[in-house]
Amino acid sequence: MVVRSGLPLESLLYCSAPMVGQSDLPFRLQTVRNGATSTWTQMYMAAEIIEHQDTLESLVKALELGRASTDNLIQDRKSSLHGSLALQIVQLAGNDVDELVDAARKVAPFADAIDLNLGCPQRHAEQGKYGAYLLPKQNWPLLSQIVSALVQAVDVPITTKIRLTVPKEQTPELAVTLARAGSSLVTLHPRFASSVRRRKGLADLDQVIQVRQALQNEGLLRCTHQPDGQTAVVSNGNVRCWSDIATNLALTGASGVMVGETLLENPTLFRPSLGDLDAYPSAAEMAGEYMNLRAEYSEFEAPLKVAKQHLHSILCSIPYTPNPHPDTTTHLHRKAAHISHTLKLIQSEPALTAFYNTHLTVRAPA
Repeated sequence: MVVRSGLPLESLLYCSAPMVGQSDLPFRLQTVRNGATSTWTQMYMAAEIIEHQDTLESLVKALELGRASTDNLIQDRKSSLHGSLALQIVQLAGNDVDELVDAARKVAPFADAIDLNLGCPQRHAEQGKYGAYLLPKQNWPLLSQIVSALVQAVDVPITTKIRLTVPKEQTPELAVTLARAGSSLVTLHPRFASSVRRRKGLADLDQVIQVRQALQNEGLLRCTHQPDGQTAVVSNGNVRCWSDIATNLALTGASGVMVGETLLENPTLFRPSLGDLDAYPSAAEMAGEYMNLRAEYSEFEAPLKVAKQHLHSILCSIPYTPNPHPDTTTHLHRKAAHISHTLKLIQSEPALTAFYNTHLTVRAPA
């Protein structure tokens, strides 16, 4: 078995999750500006990378720009990684070994790692038999074959992102299977796959503990106390505010946390790691920061539809607090509804620009 050296453990501490149609370059850079240490691209189908040259070229250009951008430098002065580039990890999906290997070879020279999506719960994944719908145990030989082939095909680490198996008690066994095949990182989103109501209820963080313990028992775990191990664990779920991160890490013992939906609402979630405990930006400031980055990188993964979704997530969210927020009051609901209505009026690039100039730019005091 070929095993690539793992990613720096410190770079796994604060991870920006792969989100379909939302993990564009401007957003990824915004999260790094505000404390993220690693970012995942959105999920790319292996076949799409192979068959559509424009998709490949756009992804590669975005990765090159990210690698060259000062906005992609880790800002945490307490970390040995301060001033180094945040990791850019490309997530691929599919169920064909040859297609995945071909796609990985095309993007690996520009990425810090390749991640295999084994967690997408959406209906198209169910229909295409990829993502979380490869988790049933009868597919594990195929998953081992895919991971092993990827490890042998490229010179960057191969990582995997999974959900709970059915039954969930098989999840630690799956993590061990993936580790033995060569996965240098297992990220667990401990919820079951469902194409509807997939975020209902709390994530089962106990399963992250079980995954970590299973890898430990097999001598495969890589962590701060075992830096020479093979496979690290990242926990994905139940983070709604900054204080939730410490709670998650203390409970699970994971090497880091991955955050998705909450980062869409608050791209500055990780900012307290930079020491800015009293510098929480307003929603307008966060939206303006995104728009400024989009102005620089708009042609790379950030069309009008994507920008509108980001503004909607930021401006219509519950106001950010470092600790669990109180119940949302009626006037905040009304405010969010008004902003949502306003965003619906932005139907063109000029209209989006006008909205930005009117509502999101920071003006010097008169």
